[in-house]
Amino acid sequence: MSTGRAAVSIVKGAIEETPFEYSERDLNTVREMIQKSLDLIGGLQPIIGSAKTVVVKPNLVEVPFETTGGSVITDPRVLEALVGLLKDHGVERVLVAEGVSVNLKHISCGARKAFEESGLAEVVRRAGGEILGWDEGDFVPVPVPGGELYREINIPKSILDADAFISVPKLKTHCQTEITVGMKSMQGVFSVDDKVDYHNEAFPWKMVDILRVLKPHLTVVDGLIGGEGYGPIYTDPVEMNIVVTSQDVVAIDAVCSALMGIEPFEVPITRLGHTEGIGIGDLALIDVKGESIASVMKYFKRSGMWNPIGASDRIRVFAGGACRFCLAQVGAAVKRLAYEGKLDDLEDICVIIGANAPRPIKDYKNVFIIGDCARDADIKGTFIGGCPPLPSIQIVHAFEKHLKSGTKNENKERSSLPHRISS
Repeated sequence: MSTGRAAVSIVKGAIEETPFEYSERDLNTVREMIQKSLDLIGGLQPIIGSAKTVVVKPNLVEVPFETTGGSVITDPRVLEALVGLLKDHGVERVLVAEGVSVNLKHISCGARKAFEESGLAEVVRRAGGEILGWDEGDFVPVPVPGGELYREINIPKSILDADAFISVPKLKTHCQTEITVGMKSMQGVFSVDDKVDYHNEAFPWKMVDILRVLKPHLTVVDGLIGGEGYGPIYTDPVEMNIVVTSQDVVAIDAVCSALMGIEPFEVPITRLGHTEGIGIGDLALIDVKGESIASVMKYFKRSGMWNPIGASDRIRVFAGGACRFCLAQVGAAVKRLAYEGKLDDLEDICVIIGANAPRPIKDYKNVFIIGDCARDADIKGTFIGGCPPLPSIQIVHAFEKHLKSGTKNENKERSSLPHRISS
């Protein structure tokens, strides 16, 4: 159980532009917000000292859809401002690094390509930083003292060699873990193959185990545009115009939950992080500096469609003892097909999922048996295994084979984010 107290700062600013096109005005505003937020928790010096190499991990899940409105990946204004502050502090090398998501591996897209296509690489270089894809470097096995799932975890060598590690997640809800902020963001540190491990109801223990050996020295949450609904990829934008910082990754998750109108201990990862002593998750033990939670919070829509039953009359889902993680993969597939304008063109799809799933009376033309628990279902169909089946995009591709005749089976063009500085 965590003891003591933690400090978290919240700073609100007058943001006037967008992450797609912004000027020095917004960049300076965000820089001042981050600086003030750091000052409220004691300043940068006590946190990183005279660090010469700092690894900064943004939230780069996937190159997002245009309709997500800047709610998916770390805002370029936050990243550019933070890299600039670190360089001004005297940091010689600021390595902005991210791993490969399971979806990106499926389409053979490395982290570096995702940085370039998202536009984040441009702003990092402009601020004096360097881009690093963890898929390009070495991982080192590190023992996990007191680990519950792992005796050792493979950690990027670049982090172990650096003087400090800073996480810059986006403020978002999540279809499987309720929220994705500081603790959930650590999934990005795992190698792409290790990401698949324990991506089920054991997931909170996985995050706690990695935090036993690797906690960010500082977490800076991008809350300029939050993401509500079906996170981490299919979110809708919520204008918040805030930055949240803390040295305690559990405390910042607790505060960010409250900022989205969610009770912190409703989030299993936060709750477990507190009880396992990773950090402070009890709001009564957290000193909130700057803005109060009540003055800036908004009630975010949560990922209600993680259970996809009834989400579309084109995809009929029959679930037995299926867990949230497995159901959410189907839900993500439904959401993606809707974003790509293909959902209404699917034809007669039936999904069987979970142990002891019911067998429908009707004979469906296209049957999919999804997840390891449904492997022995008493029905013929296409089996997509996994616990849960990852990546969800494989489900999308399987469904796409059953579009109505005459419908084009091609991805809708997704926008890159230029993040250009306007004149």
